[in-house]
Amino acid sequence: MRYFEVDGDSPDEILKQFLIQQQAPEEFVEMEVIYPGSKGIMGIGRKPAKVKIIFNDHEYLKRKAKLYISEILNKAGFENYHIEMKDVYPDCVMNILSDDSNMLIGKSALTLDSFQYLLDRALKSGDESEMRILVDVDNYRERIILPLKEKAVRLAHSVKKNGRPVKMPPMASIVRREIHIAARTVQGISTISYGEGQIKSVTIMPEKTNKQHSRAPRRYGSNNKKPDNRNFNK
Repeated sequence: MRYFEVDGDSPDEILKQFLIQQQAPEEFVEMEVIYPGSKGIMGIGRKPAKVKIIFNDHEYLKRKAKLYISEILNKAGFENYHIEMKDVYPDCVMNILSDDSNMLIGKSALTLDSFQYLLDRALKSGDESEMRILVDVDNYRERIILPLKEKAVRLAHSVKKNGRPVKMPPMASIVRREIHIAARTVQGISTISYGEGQIKSVTIMPEKTNKQHSRAPRRYGSNNKKPDNRNFNK
């Protein structure tokens, strides 16, 4: 929920302009009139109206996301599918159930990764919401990503204990993001992505080691490629 206190010519006009600006259906908005406004006498003593608007942005984003995903699937020729919504606080997962799940996930989850990217772009107007809308297919995140996150946490504790960095296998950004978040829940641990293109590996290291790398870059691997640390979450 998001709350707004807005002044304007009248409560009805305030609500109308709010719906236009947010591009939201009225069913997701409630309005409480704080002061109805006063026209005064011949414009003298005029006071604007003031209202409190309650915007259920979470439910709005859920419906918008479901409609967008359905539109993409329909245009791509997928017919037999079902989208279930699962609230995983503070996020919401749109899980696509389909006989074509392998095709929707793609090799190394690249298709699912692209799906998430498109949805993020479509919902960019909802950036202020605390809730993320995540796309999933046949519970891939739970079956594959969750075990990898748990492994990342175990490795992070090991790295913290022995001080030696550990490199995880190459993976798509949809997986790497979760690995970065999970590993960094361990205090004193940092992560960095290495590689080029969409598939990169994640290295878990002591935080002080990463700071040393930032001060004095070194070349890694037989191809002498530098580590990609422009955005750790990719």
